[in-house]
Amino acid sequence: SDTYALAYTGDGTDGYITTFTISADGSTITEVQTLEHDTNTGFENSLVRVDSDTYALAYAGTDNDGYITTFTISADGSTITEVATLEHDNAIGRYNSLVQVDSDTYALAYSGDGDDGYIATFTIPTDGSSITEVASFKHDLTLGRTNSIVQVDADTYLLTYEGEGTD
Repeated sequence: SDTYALAYTGDGTDGYITTFTISADGSTITEVQTLEHDTNTGFENSLVRVDSDTYALAYAGTDNDGYITTFTISADGSTITEVATLEHDNAIGRYNSLVQVDSDTYALAYSGDGDDGYIATFTIPTDGSSITEVASFKHDLTLGRTNSIVQVDADTYLLTYEGEGTD
């Protein structure tokens, strides 16, 4: 209830996850643990909770390729363990926004090859042991940056993004 995980780009553009505890009144923030999960590149992160101790992270890695990695994080934040990784796009996988669709399905909005806009779906079991791409759809043939996808209801999702002409 007081432990939080943050995925971010750190020193040398490497990918990190750090856990923190924050007191109920917000007066203290304590760093608990840090894992450098990608020693080359890890930016434009989108982290979602899969279950009570499993998290999925979509990020742009080496050569701007698209990756999804799962982690187990203990309830107190003292341990962070990488479980599985999938390089889902070996051209480009930037401006990630990951959302849970159902108990084991996730949708990822991202900027792919040519900066075109993509939405891809993945199956991730609750233990994070595997990541399988199910489908991919190119929704914008010109530009699809700075994505933000949210669930509206059981099967409707809203995507905002920067398109052609930075519209």
